[in-house]
Amino acid sequence: MGRVALALCLFVATATALECQGASPAPSTLPLVGDWQLNLDRTHYGPGVDRRRSERMTCTEESQGVRCVIRRVRSDGRELTADFTSSLDGAPAPVSGIPDVDEVQLRRPSLALIDATFLSHGTPIFGYRVLQSDDGRSLMVVSVDPVTRVAGATVVVYDRM
Repeated sequence: MGRVALALCLFVATATALECQGASPAPSTLPLVGDWQLNLDRTHYGPGVDRRRSERMTCTEESQGVRCVIRRVRSDGRELTADFTSSLDGAPAPVSGIPDVDEVQLRRPSLALIDATFLSHGTPIFGYRVLQSDDGRSLMVVSVDPVTRVAGATVVVYDRM
């Protein structure tokens, strides 16, 4: 079994176990909330992805959802800072700092998962599914098709700072 397939199987098994066992974050805790540093050793990029040299994502719980600020250095040295504040009900929210993206929609299909769809002028461009580890020390972000939600080849792992 390849590295990506193994990571996706682990992701699905962990998410299923969390749901079946009822183990999930405390009701007021969102999987994204925290200060996260990209772990390049545990990350796998699929084809065509603009790889990162480094990335730090800070997400805070807001009264109506979550706010995330992502500071990244791409493989070519470009530095970008993305920012959004979004509810978790799928309503579009503005995004700044991501080329060709102007909105995000966040949904929380379960206590342990966050689904994110990024859009350009109302058209879905890319999507992610986010799961926090049981111990809260890691965050796994799996690329998904923005419409069908079928898992893609990119698995990005962050460690809590």
